[in-house]
Amino acid sequence: MKQYKLTDGAKIGMGNATWPLAKLKVSKDRLEINATIIGNLIFQSSNIISIEPYTQIPLLGQGIKINHTVEDYSSKVIFWIFKNPKAVIDEIGKTGFL
Repeated sequence: MKQYKLTDGAKIGMGNATWPLAKLKVSKDRLEINATIIGNLIFQSSNIISIEPYTQIPLLGQGIKINHTVEDYSSKVIFWIFKNPKAVIDEIGKTGFL
């Protein structure tokens, strides 16, 4: 089973966890964001509407935005990254999750 893992930061609702306090783990069946200080989220592929590049401040505040249908989770779920957001989305796609 192919997995993709990345350690960086996350924003869930109004909470923000900077690097290295958030972990992204993706497999064919699920996407997890573990940001212990602000929350842990688990998504099934059926919960995901889209994953898109997100830029708050070019080069300093970029990430991927998780658009989802889970009512109990904040609508604002962003995983901050130092890598190219499109490259990360491609890696997520290679797991078979999308």
